[in-house]
Amino acid sequence: MRALLKLKIDKDVVIPFNYQYHLSSMIYHFLNISDSKYAQMLHAYQKYKFFTFSWLDIPSRQITKEGIKSQDGIVFLQLSSPNDDFLSVFLEGLFQEPFLKIGTFDAYPAEIHIIEPPKSFDILKTISPICLRTQEEADGKLKVRDLLPNQSKFYENLKLNLKKKYEMFYNKDCSMNFDLEILSTEPKRIQIKNTFVRCSNLVFSIKGDDEFIRFGYECGFGEKNSMGFGMVEANNNSFKT
Repeated sequence: MRALLKLKIDKDVVIPFNYQYHLSSMIYHFLNISDSKYAQMLHAYQKYKFFTFSWLDIPSRQITKEGIKSQDGIVFLQLSSPNDDFLSVFLEGLFQEPFLKIGTFDAYPAEIHIIEPPKSFDILKTISPICLRTQEEADGKLKVRDLLPNQSKFYENLKLNLKKKYEMFYNKDCSMNFDLEILSTEPKRIQIKNTFVRCSNLVFSIKGDDEFIRFGYECGFGEKNSMGFGMVEANNNSFKT
């Protein structure tokens, strides 16, 4: 299930460039308000959280040295999970407070919409970049290295990661698969607390098992989904109102 939040903010607010950690903290805050046991269980689980969220969509924006300003005070945020309980708990918590605290600024919900999945998954585009990592031995030690689409292991890990998430979520083996062709790519370097992550915004065509691809659409492709990575939407779809 997927939700779109239309938010209002003060036009003087400067949104920092690296706000993903603040969005993740905000999400856990509302989960905790609604169901503290659910929030604690989700936060403590070390493997997969099975939810993702988009970057803030700021249609009318001004880029400054300090960050981003919304010239009309409107921003959009999408959240998604294959677990309907996640959004139900989040929205219940949201209804109990009149505003969202995102780092140093407040946002006020103007509209909330539940989004039906697209009829076709032929072409997808990221609305938060895909992050994938691997471990390689160097100087006798294992080091973490970010993967980008110009590396063959990127595609191998992308499929393997989704299969592992599917098997853990449904508690059954996954023999499904997909193939993709990248149509455009844009490298990104994002700071999450004290860590920098190299990742990729993509537009790609995808073919394969529809159930498998839909699962990726719902929980996110790649790693660190619960930190705002790997969310996609059908290309040329617009859910804004």
